[in-house]
Amino acid sequence: MPTGDISLLTAELDKYDWRVLRSFVGGAARLPESIRLLVSAKSEEEVEIAEQGIENIALVQGRLSECVPPLTSCLVVGLDLAEGRGLSRIFDLLATIAGGYDDHVDIDSVGPVSVRDCVRRMAAKLDLYVKELRENGNPSCVDILLMCGIYDEAARDYVSDVFHSALELRSCSGITDLIEVSLEDLY
Repeated sequence: MPTGDISLLTAELDKYDWRVLRSFVGGAARLPESIRLLVSAKSEEEVEIAEQGIENIALVQGRLSECVPPLTSCLVVGLDLAEGRGLSRIFDLLATIAGGYDDHVDIDSVGPVSVRDCVRRMAAKLDLYVKELRENGNPSCVDILLMCGIYDEAARDYVSDVFHSALELRSCSGITDLIEVSLEDLY
């Protein structure tokens, strides 16, 4: 059940001038509409439309564009508002961003972006990723937590402890290989 206030998402969206943020289609002016749709999605169709809108604008095949850090902040706020498949897809998108590429040949057209900055924004909800991992064995949360541990040395031991405890959970039994590999990659 959502715990947040939709006005927080509106305030976060309003912080950015989406028209001037570079993306894979020029500006990112249509991105807020897709973010709102994803956060409020009630059907699989709405989730798919929102996901396509976000991916076609902001991130293509793991490559990130200048609008991704603000997108990340908005998705993090949306974690407290979304439900069901919309929430699941937000975790997936955050994992894609955390593992994305910020160094690519078309930097002049898509603008500068820092994966580290995006992951730093994600770290605000570290406990939420841990809860989702423990309760639902969500592999996207493994990826997000791994990158938080890699980019934030202060979180590394905490993430390691979370991974070790997750290996003992029935909810994580289907992703033990991923957790073990992530533990190796953490250090």
